Amino acid sequence: MRTNTAKAWAILLSLLLLLAAGFSMNAVSSGLKAFAVTPVVKKFHLYATDGYMTLADGKKAYIWGYSLSNVKGTAAYPAPTLTVNEGDLVEVTLTNLGPGKEGIQPLAHTIHFHGLDTDQQNDGVPDTHPPVQPGSSFTYKFTAKHAGTYFYHCHVDTVEHLQMGMHGAFIVKAKNGIKQAWTGGPVYDKEYVMLLNEFDPVWHAAVEEGKTYDRTDFHPRYWTINGKSFPDTLNDPTTMVHATVGQRVLIRLINSGYEEHSIHLHGVHFQIIASDGRPLPAPIEKDTVSLGPAERYDILVVFDQSGEFPLHSHNIVDNTNDGVYPGGLHTMMCVDPKSGTSSGGHAEHMTGAAAAESHCGNESIEPGGTTSNSAANTANNTNAASVSVNIGALSVSVKELHVKVGDTVTWTNADRQVHTITSDDGLFNSGNIFPKGAWSYTFTKEGTYSYACTIHATIKGTVVVE
Repeated sequence: MRTNTAKAWAILLSLLLLLAAGFSMNAVSSGLKAFAVTPVVKKFHLYATDGYMTLADGKKAYIWGYSLSNVKGTAAYPAPTLTVNEGDLVEVTLTNLGPGKEGIQPLAHTIHFHGLDTDQQNDGVPDTHPPVQPGSSFTYKFTAKHAGTYFYHCHVDTVEHLQMGMHGAFIVKAKNGIKQAWTGGPVYDKEYVMLLNEFDPVWHAAVEEGKTYDRTDFHPRYWTINGKSFPDTLNDPTTMVHATVGQRVLIRLINSGYEEHSIHLHGVHFQIIASDGRPLPAPIEKDTVSLGPAERYDILVVFDQSGEFPLHSHNIVDNTNDGVYPGGLHTMMCVDPKSGTSSGGHAEHMTGAAAAESHCGNESIEPGGTTSNSAANTANNTNAASVSVNIGALSVSVKELHVKVGDTVTWTNADRQVHTITSDDGLFNSGNIFPKGAWSYTFTKEGTYSYACTIHATIKGTVVVE
């Protein structure tokens, strides 16, 4: 940047000297044209193919999509995020590799840049410009005129190709990539791109098996943010918001699916500052925003308190994985206190529940440490064993555990949320087990003991004492 500035001053000084020496304005004008800044050219190469994705419950689903690798079967869900700066010349080459899975009919594909002002030849609509046939390539070219949030997708048989996974985010940042929502717009410290979608496994299975299906019969069973559903959203840095008190965070919301989604942030209001790639005349303060299909909103969040707060859809079924709650469009915003301080004073002086609420990620602390049932319940068994079970977001690591009389079972909370271990017959109840905390119980009588979490009913198990 300093080198370019020095060159600019040198050229300007030369032009002034030319004027002083009596040179014509035409000569000066020619010099100014020579000084014109050459736009940056951003080039990408995408490959259309197929692949598989793993859903939140471990099931596999067949997909179509775009890949950065020239290898069949490597489709990503969603497609890679493409990022450029305002004023860049953009060139995106699409090569149609065709499917890697045998028995799948090769089809034509395109790229449509939704919301970007491209000409007809680069619009990616097969009715107005020939699509890219299997084995062929085409390069889309346009200028990124407006900073904002956009997305791209295949426009061949859109109802099927987009649902199969052929969509991704396209972000145009302010000039030179500075941290402004648009050139001259609001500044921010961090940004997140959240691509919202829904997933009907019946459609995907039908395409994989070559079967006919009813496209008016659409019943999603999974809902995703950047291809992840809760609890996987907590382990992905693109979907788990992490900030510090006082930071300004720009969240780019994109609905690339067919359903409306209502996104709500806990613990903080936000400003909607842009819609569909254009700044709003004035910010709108909200705590919930609804996105119709293909809509995009840029929201600016200024965090004023530390803690962990949900960011999720208020369409309640959006928060399920194949009918199991919690799941789907749900993640967390983890806000750290400013260095050395917290809302209650110095961070180093916090203990117990206050510390648990003020730390994020792996720093979560279980107030009071490991607990256990009373010593009176411990059996006098020299062969007694200690058995460990992990508590996750949706289940325990061992659903049916077999132990002997006198054995001690320890449940460790490996999740980010509070859970309990409570027997159905009221025999034992752990109370709240905080993240990284543990609770133990020693079994003194034979029998079968069923238990569950009183907060998340999907977490349940059985201990068989022999």
